[in-house]
Amino acid sequence: MRNWRSLLSLTFCILLSGCLVAQEQNEHTLINIKDNIQVDVKNVSTKSHSDTLSVELFLISYQMDPREFKLNTYATQVIDSAGNNHLFANIQMGRVQVRLTDQQNYLHYLLEEDVPVPLTIEIGNWKGKKASAVRLVFEDSAEEGKFITQEVGL
Repeated sequence: MRNWRSLLSLTFCILLSGCLVAQEQNEHTLINIKDNIQVDVKNVSTKSHSDTLSVELFLISYQMDPREFKLNTYATQVIDSAGNNHLFANIQMGRVQVRLTDQQNYLHYLLEEDVPVPLTIEIGNWKGKKASAVRLVFEDSAEEGKFITQEVGL
């Protein structure tokens, strides 16, 4: 009888911990959704030979119709652990690429519903710092000219 209670208690604990992990993941996902766009972090890496930080994200739109996504390139920045903002050297979303030398204010992309699109931000002269967050600034889908700031933890 005692073994039966132990087995039942162990099963209950496993089920309860699984529910708590699922709830924690859902809360984290909800934090990264603004204006029906979910941002997921894929990878953060430093290329040692060129001293370049590469931040890879996935953007997923939850709007029914295709949506024009307008990213403000100069306001979109990576924040290091000391709280300093760093401007990009290169931003690529899908097959659209903007370099800092292009002096282009916006990156335009047509997002389709539930189709993840890769967004890669590269920053040169990184010097071994630790990246803590990415600040994305993009246009609100409901009001033209209004921009939303979304900070995604790395």
